[in-house]
Amino acid sequence: MELVVQRLVYGGYGVGEVKGRKFLVRYAAPKELVEVDVLRETRIYTEAVVKKVKIEGEGRRLAPCRYYMQCGGCQLQHIEYGHQLKAKEEILLDAFERIGKIKLGSVSGILASKEEFGYRTRVQFKVKDGQLGFFAWKSKDLVPVDECLLAHPKINQLIPSLKEIVKIVSGLQEIHVLYSPYEDEYLLKLVGKDALSGQKLKDIKEKFLPKEVVNVGSYVLSDGKPVKTSSVGRDFTYFRSGKFLLRVSSDSFFQINYTLYEDYPKLVADGERVKRVLELHCGVGLFSFWLSEKCDVLFGSDANLSAVKDAIYNAKLNQISKTAFAHEKAIHTLRSHMGEVIDLLVLDPPKEGLSKLDKAFISQNKPERIIYKSSEPTTLARDLHTLTTLGYKIESVYLVDELPQTFHISAVVKLRLLEALG
Repeated sequence: MELVVQRLVYGGYGVGEVKGRKFLVRYAAPKELVEVDVLRETRIYTEAVVKKVKIEGEGRRLAPCRYYMQCGGCQLQHIEYGHQLKAKEEILLDAFERIGKIKLGSVSGILASKEEFGYRTRVQFKVKDGQLGFFAWKSKDLVPVDECLLAHPKINQLIPSLKEIVKIVSGLQEIHVLYSPYEDEYLLKLVGKDALSGQKLKDIKEKFLPKEVVNVGSYVLSDGKPVKTSSVGRDFTYFRSGKFLLRVSSDSFFQINYTLYEDYPKLVADGERVKRVLELHCGVGLFSFWLSEKCDVLFGSDANLSAVKDAIYNAKLNQISKTAFAHEKAIHTLRSHMGEVIDLLVLDPPKEGLSKLDKAFISQNKPERIIYKSSEPTTLARDLHTLTTLGYKIESVYLVDELPQTFHISAVVKLRLLEALG
């Protein structure tokens, strides 16, 4: 079956039509003629995969990775990076118009990754049937790998050692690797069905891993989330973001793309000058400390206890007295600050977007400015529609490409209350 691919859509698919039937095609490029194999039919669309390219589309290239179209980690490697960015901008703007009823001619700017490969400092390897690799696209079938082009080169150097661990640890399901380019060291999580003793971890660390691996933890999955049972070595490392040094513990979330550790928070903080900032989902303080230079006081919260402990430590480490951090869910932070004057509200909600309480807080407190960081264009567009009806004007929209070669799209939107504009 042949069809013409019109454009790319969110999820990494090319979209086309045959006799009025919508097709979502894996590994397609815009404006190309392809022959496809059908994968599955739904009531609304047909999912297919490119079998043969008849006429090449915009930006098509030979994917550099030997596992591409087998491993499910990347969806856009067959498209030149500049064209990936163009497609992501079009997808973001389409979501704004279609879902948010907000028409913009273009984004205010694009913060591209400085490297399109080798940028990931955190990788989660899957383990199955004694092999290490990644799952195929929308599948639990394991694709064994010897390298990942998205991973920092130093993580790839560790793979032979990880494969040795797979051989000796039964019931292993995942291996998580965090690498710090600043310290040139690793933290490891061994996630499996059974807990490993401290002595077992010590033997693994000493016999199978290089000295740069400073921590190995044993984790067991509980409700789909890894829970630590034991650990050996120092369970934290340090990252650099401009002039700020940040401690990041093994159980703390931290941004993946090391090439954006300075430019991303700088973009968020740029142009701000306010008194009071309330930041939800603050993490270890990556954005907090850049924002602290533009305000009198910043209060941040996060549901991750490890991250909050790191944030408090990092404030002391960097001699920042303007910040305070609390371990609590966003809903509790909002309730405790209801009625207060907040000049700038920094949002970074989960993929589900803003909750009812988020919207109620904004409606009642009416912070003069809002910065909304998002990695989900559809809920971002929906929430921006809500915020504009609450009296906010969009001042800027920046596309942030944290994950080149993948369909993921991040954005930073800055809004100001129309009343504040006078």
